[in-house]
Amino acid sequence: MSFKHKKRRTHTPSKLAKWMALLPASCALLYPLYLAAQLYTDVQHYTSSSLPAAFDGLTVTFVSDIHFGSLFSKERVEHLVQQVNALKSDIILLGGDYGETSQGALDFFALNPRFEASIGVFATVGNHDRTMPDSNLSRITQAMAENGVTPLVNDAWVLERENTSLAICSVDDFYNGFPDLERVSKLVADADFVLFMPHTPDILPECEKMGESFYHLALCGHTHGGQVALFNRPILSSSTYGARYNSGWYKENGADIFVSTGVGTSAFPVRLGTKPQIHQFFFKSSKP
Repeated sequence: MSFKHKKRRTHTPSKLAKWMALLPASCALLYPLYLAAQLYTDVQHYTSSSLPAAFDGLTVTFVSDIHFGSLFSKERVEHLVQQVNALKSDIILLGGDYGETSQGALDFFALNPRFEASIGVFATVGNHDRTMPDSNLSRITQAMAENGVTPLVNDAWVLERENTSLAICSVDDFYNGFPDLERVSKLVADADFVLFMPHTPDILPECEKMGESFYHLALCGHTHGGQVALFNRPILSSSTYGARYNSGWYKENGADIFVSTGVGTSAFPVRLGTKPQIHQFFFKSSKP
């Protein structure tokens, strides 16, 4: 099932937003600017009865929505990579929206961001990466590969241990790309555990239309946790479903879902009620 929705408008920074980015974010008195400029590590312990015992203890770091450009500098990218690598995870997953535009995504990978993980680094694309007439998709995936990153765009990768398997898969962006859920679900059909990494959780209701969930765990970005939110409810949501997938843990159609608050910001360099985060998951099997 491959489909393309009406192109979704991306929020590129205005002149006011770029001016705000020049203000001293180190000053806690300018709290929304200060909070947006921080980077927190969120540790999650994930237990699943579907996870084979061979993958007990696996560590996965998830990074989404960097938005490199006028609101997220080269120096912040370097700090991000250092902080992610310091976690020494087995796997690093990059959830899309590397720049403010498709060209910005290319500029991000031109910085040579060397993420390091003992097993591998895998990446999908987001709506900001899929702007411009041709979205530079082939160039972006090539740039990923040149930086030691395995692109997963309507594709999957399988890790095997002790006659069991764990698959990591993703699709093209739901709004500005051509996601092929049917292809991906077939690629992972024989895996014992499936980790699905779409950029936006808005694609998950489309998965439900296919019947029983083909994945056990979905890691998503896109929402920024609302960026400005009160009591975990966004003032303005980037999701079609409002606060349904704002941030944190959910469970639908028998699958676990985690939505990241993301790293960078969109439109304006401010946050309130939601932290910029990277996430490290410690996997534990409770399989009988």
